[in-house]
Amino acid sequence: MWAKYRGGAMIQVSPSGEILREYRDPKAHHDQHHLPDGKILYTTLEALTPDEAAKVQGGITGSEAPGGIVYGDCIKLVDPWSTSNRSSSEDFEGDGKGGAKLLWSWRAIDHLDPELFRMHQDYPREHWPLINSVSFDSDGNIIASMRNTSSVVVISRETGKVLWHLTQPVVNQQHCAHQLPSGDLLIFDNGVFRPGISVPFTRAIVVARETKEIIWEYKDRSTGGIGLFTPFMGSAQKLPNGNVVLCEAATGRILEVTESGDVVWEFVVPQLSDYTAVLGEGELEEMRKMGFAYESNAIFRAYKYLPEEVPWLKED
Repeated sequence: MWAKYRGGAMIQVSPSGEILREYRDPKAHHDQHHLPDGKILYTTLEALTPDEAAKVQGGITGSEAPGGIVYGDCIKLVDPWSTSNRSSSEDFEGDGKGGAKLLWSWRAIDHLDPELFRMHQDYPREHWPLINSVSFDSDGNIIASMRNTSSVVVISRETGKVLWHLTQPVVNQQHCAHQLPSGDLLIFDNGVFRPGISVPFTRAIVVARETKEIIWEYKDRSTGGIGLFTPFMGSAQKLPNGNVVLCEAATGRILEVTESGDVVWEFVVPQLSDYTAVLGEGELEEMRKMGFAYESNAIFRAYKYLPEEVPWLKED
């Protein structure tokens, strides 16, 4: 199994650190959306057949995953703990006994037009379309952000069809697309491969659902906006007071900005770490080949909570 992402565990943890419930899918990656009733919506991988892989357009020739494989995305909705607090995807893929139930699934290759959803020409052909966030909209349909095609889509829960599609030049290798109470979408737009721009910059945008127009934007006020840039990962969260919390992931920086663009709070993760404490030498060598075995203060996302939302969290 291609192990670039090394995810797969979806857990609920007590304030004391005890794992209360756990669901595993070794092919899961990037995002998992936990619902109040215990169900989980998440992204996962499967190896495309040679015929399916040949349909995928774009990307760097010869840059497939080991074995010449192109991995395609799936989205799954599962009831992971219907009969047990420990379960896995094997419960519906094989003869597992843990009790997880597959409620809904969606394969990108079955529903996306590969000609319309092309990989960027300078992106590796190992993974398509690289869904990095999934969530529900107010109608129960699924919002998905697709990085290497620079696309945000709304997928019909009933039919699997794409109901809404946003792409370049509005979004570029984006992350964390989700619906606001207004019905519009807040998106963390990383800005890699931005058309016509020689120096990339990252921004947060609110896009009107009806018109696909940008109705709010934050980018750094420095020349060209280059003071805010992360080529991968990142998030944006709208707060009740109208402010937005941004995660500049690659640099470990979190900032809170007002609707008018003023920075009112900022934090940079001071610790550096790598994979040596959690991976064996063979796995570390794989990570070195992929360029990920370095010390970093990177973080995937950041969220701000009110004290009453985390009453168990106390300062020492």
